[in-house]
Amino acid sequence: MSDNNFLCVDCFVDTLEIGEYYMVHSDVWKQSNLANTEGMLCIGCLENRIQRVLISSDFSDFPINSPFIFTKSARILSRIFG
Repeated sequence: MSDNNFLCVDCFVDTLEIGEYYMVHSDVWKQSNLANTEGMLCIGCLENRIQRVLISSDFSDFPINSPFIFTKSARILSRIFG
């Protein structure tokens, strides 16, 4: 298990462990009502907060979203790559 920096602030799942370490565009993150430094959200909790399913254009082009960096969950891969 990774350290507490990767825990979803809503459901407390370890986002790194479940393969949901990602970066979305700042406008999408702002909709979650979390400041950039307030923590992590798993995909499900982010979608719950913004009240919609994420789509590929919500994700930034940062390398962290690459399927080759860190293990990715099926859920996040379906959002990033359709």
